[in-house]
Amino acid sequence: MIRLKIPREYIVTGVSIILRVPSLFLLEVWYRWDILDKPSDDQELIATGIYYSTLLLAVALAALPIEKLVSFYMYIVSICLFAIAYYLSEIYVEAEKKAHQLSKGNIEALFAFIEDMDSMTRLGFILGLQCMIAALVAYLLDITDWTKYTFLVFAAPVIARIAGLSVKDLSMVHNFATIYVILMVMFYIFNNLGHAIDILKDGVNQAMEAARIFGWITVLMIFWQTVMLPVQLLIFWISLFSVQLYVYFYSGNHPIVQEGTIVVFLAAIGECCATPISLFALCITISYTSFYILTLTKFYLQGFDGLMQDNEVLRGWTEGITMLLIAIQTGLLDLKPLQRAFLMSILLFIVASSLIQSMYEVTDPILLALSASHNKRLFKHVRALILCTFLWMFPLYMTYCICQYFSLDFWLMIIISSCVLTSVQVIGSLVIYTLFMYDSIRMTPWESLDDIVYYTRASVRVLEFFVALFVVCYGIKESFFGEWSWVNSSILMVHCYFNVWQRLQSGWKSFLLRRDAVKKLESLPFATEEELADIKDVCAICFQEMHSARITNCKHFYHNSCLKKWLYIKDACPMCHQPINEIASQAEEEYDERQAAGEEGDEESEDGNSSTSEDFTDDIQNEDT
Repeated sequence: MIRLKIPREYIVTGVSIILRVPSLFLLEVWYRWDILDKPSDDQELIATGIYYSTLLLAVALAALPIEKLVSFYMYIVSICLFAIAYYLSEIYVEAEKKAHQLSKGNIEALFAFIEDMDSMTRLGFILGLQCMIAALVAYLLDITDWTKYTFLVFAAPVIARIAGLSVKDLSMVHNFATIYVILMVMFYIFNNLGHAIDILKDGVNQAMEAARIFGWITVLMIFWQTVMLPVQLLIFWISLFSVQLYVYFYSGNHPIVQEGTIVVFLAAIGECCATPISLFALCITISYTSFYILTLTKFYLQGFDGLMQDNEVLRGWTEGITMLLIAIQTGLLDLKPLQRAFLMSILLFIVASSLIQSMYEVTDPILLALSASHNKRLFKHVRALILCTFLWMFPLYMTYCICQYFSLDFWLMIIISSCVLTSVQVIGSLVIYTLFMYDSIRMTPWESLDDIVYYTRASVRVLEFFVALFVVCYGIKESFFGEWSWVNSSILMVHCYFNVWQRLQSGWKSFLLRRDAVKKLESLPFATEEELADIKDVCAICFQEMHSARITNCKHFYHNSCLKKWLYIKDACPMCHQPINEIASQAEEEYDERQAAGEEGDEESEDGNSSTSEDFTDDIQNEDT
């Protein structure tokens, strides 16, 4: 049998995460609790004490070291066990007095079960339970001396009954046991209050000293990683969302259920981001969900090999940060539940659009690598094509759905434009994939393939530019003829800079680089058939046989199309790294040296040089022009 051994540090980390999650629930309750809404003036002091005690308890659960945290939970569990012992004692007293059946909460069935017993059976049953609770409390608190017998205090009514005390006096014994436990707990708290304060002061002093040396940002980052706060927020929000769904579906005929499943989910998500804590937890959950979807995308395309090569640790956080920024900008926390659910549909649409764009960024290089490397595994091609089909169809479907429910305005135009651009980009990648696959089945190299790929990419860029320009024009129209606002104007300026101006700059720069590469390539001579036969070599870029080639000034031979793609990236020979743009200057220098040495003395040599130095310089200037 194979035994799975989990490292101890993983167990400690998992226990630390689980024990700290309740602090987030306490903070959620604390934030939602309106301290000004008090039932009466008499309870004002008690409500205020509970309010701030809840905050202190949440901070303690979040910041205590794991050893102290475990001990703290032992005391909390012990208090809960004392509460159970209290209820058992109360039930026993009431059962002995044969009073009316209790109908409160979850103890009704237990009371009926105990009351049906005869007197001796009930006595033994309650005494056994009280002994088990006392032993468990002593074990949790690690108490081994005689004081552990004091935990049997709620067994006093049973012991008094055995001693022959009348039934009417059992309530007095039960009340005495309750007062004794309260005094014991208060004595223990006050006795250890100084120690707790010392721990708190030491923690604050250590944090202040670390902040003074390293800065608060570093301290917060260390705390973030040490307590695994993102995982805590993930577990917290999933639990909160599950409880909210249970309230909607299984706690009776809730009105929201009649609106349909999608509305129920949106309402549940909106209800689970009503505070800054739950909103931040939702953004963390979206980040983790996006990360795992993108990881599964790479696994779907490449299998385990893709996971081994994956080093993009920040993948998925874009969607979470996008959700957080838009939620803050739109004032999500200040809306009512129904308004929040309505706005949540738009926010999730934006997040889904960003996620699909990220999926395309993962898929595009893998798809093109399959075609460019002439991969023969049909199954890999089919999987990539299926995913790409989804990536260009689903954004259009999302755009169609959201246009059915919302009227078109500037904000919606920006949202749906990103979906349309993603579909255009995916279609462009599929066209380039098709071109590469066609080139792979040709018997001879396709010399114009690089030009066609460039024109395809340029067409996609032009479409992206016109879509972005259309959004800008629509925004300008809304600003002049619709409702003008500073927010819309700011978004319009940002959109105009990033999606119009930068796209225009990028396209123009790409055009100039390609034009320069073509000029450099045309300045290189073609190799003759005799030269190709003499070298009997392959292209050093693609390692394919050369039927035609260009010769660099360093006397290296390359395919025309291969060298063009290389020069588009780097202006140097792929083998010796000599700059290609030095060809003209070197030729001119050699000509001047030969002229100074008198090597062109005879008429035949002069006829061989078809141009003078001045003409050669003019040709270079004309070529540059």
